[in-house]
Amino acid sequence: MKTLTEKGVEKIGKRFVDSVDHAAYTLDGQPKTVAPFRKIANGSDARVYIYFDDTVSGTVENVQLIDTDGDVVAEAHDRSFSKPQSKGLYVAFKYNVKEMETEVDASNESL
Repeated sequence: MKTLTEKGVEKIGKRFVDSVDHAAYTLDGQPKTVAPFRKIANGSDARVYIYFDDTVSGTVENVQLIDTDGDVVAEAHDRSFSKPQSKGLYVAFKYNVKEMETEVDASNESL
């Protein structure tokens, strides 16, 4: 049985994107940070866009979203981007919040 309302699902996505403080990444092996370019929560969709402008050039890797607690909440560690100075680069983190119906074995949980 699903228990979340549409508003509940929307709030989960909004709280997630609002919790993102910055992105951490490596540029040619050196650690860097950048503020999110755009954070969007709409219905069940949650998106965070990181934009690398013309001040960034080189190999961009290990892009991570860092929340206000300093925790890594998402990462694109398997992606590597060759970023020329003449072009911008967006890295998009896109999620769809969905409640899953599951059976719970109460005998394995401590209440």
